[in-house]
Amino acid sequence: MAARIVGDKEVDVNLTPLLDLVLQLIMFFMITVNFVRYEQFDPSVVLPVAQYAVPLATSTEEPIVLNLDPDGKLAGVERQLDLDTPGKLEGYLTLKKLEKERLARTMGKQGEIKIVIVLRAHKDCRYREIWQVIDTCQRAGFRRWQLRVLTKPGTAQE
Repeated sequence: MAARIVGDKEVDVNLTPLLDLVLQLIMFFMITVNFVRYEQFDPSVVLPVAQYAVPLATSTEEPIVLNLDPDGKLAGVERQLDLDTPGKLEGYLTLKKLEKERLARTMGKQGEIKIVIVLRAHKDCRYREIWQVIDTCQRAGFRRWQLRVLTKPGTAQE
């Protein structure tokens, strides 16, 4: 950067602190985005394998992710919330829905807000528990959900 002359003195602008601050902000946001995504996935949930699974279209909306452990109980973040009955889960989902709708409205979105429930159930979870969660989602007003599976044994892709 060229030096400026102020009065009879030459002044040099130092951009190093500004660039340092900008790079630190970029790193902070990159790290926090990864943590938010990681919180949604519980590594203890081993997904089933489906030979003919088709990758789903990704939406611009953030889904509500629910993880079911082998016993059919909610795992991950929801486990700390003690959502052990369908009524408690329905209340939690209703609050999440209102929160996401409010966020979408503040961002200027009009019309129906499409919120997707992503259900990640352990391969040993019984279908009865999976259906109970889906039924609870329907009673809470959700009409869109996805079931996650692995496409091949040993892969980490959902």
